[in-house]
Amino acid sequence: MPTKKTPSTKRKAVPASKITKSVVENTVKSTVGEDVIPLIDYLKDKKNISEFQIAQSLKTEVNYTRNMLYRLHTHNLVTYHKKKDREKGWYISYWSLNLRNVKNILKTQHVRKLEDLKERLVKEERYKNVFFICPKLCSRLDFDRATEFDFKCPECGVILHQQENEKTIENIKVKIQEMEKDRNWM
Repeated sequence: MPTKKTPSTKRKAVPASKITKSVVENTVKSTVGEDVIPLIDYLKDKKNISEFQIAQSLKTEVNYTRNMLYRLHTHNLVTYHKKKDREKGWYISYWSLNLRNVKNILKTQHVRKLEDLKERLVKEERYKNVFFICPKLCSRLDFDRATEFDFKCPECGVILHQQENEKTIENIKVKIQEMEKDRNWM
């Protein structure tokens, strides 16, 4: 009898050689925005497509299409060259997808998240058990911020409770260890 596979909730690092469509889409979503995914799908396996043709195929305005293309270009996910239209005298940009930079974006995001976690760990350890949290979970403040609000939640006005943060510190340490292991695939 075959065993059922259960979906894993843990996100695994993606080896550089295994940059799949979902990895590309998630990277583009987090970097440029979800609205750009149809454009990525359209440009896949195409070279030097005019912005007018892209806009027509996606059924969007040319200016909106250009906006998406420029956002992708900012992260080096597309390349382009311009040609002058002989009849109209306008310059037309021809675009191609450049997904080679996805790996670099993933590395940058990974390093940034790791640095953020390390900074948070320092803060959590520095202010150990000096955090205050709203019982309704509206906000969590360090001692200085809590005194600014007279130990009342800035969102709902309920009196804040002191929070022990040993579990938070331990969870951050575990996450940092996992992310440092994941660094090996880069």
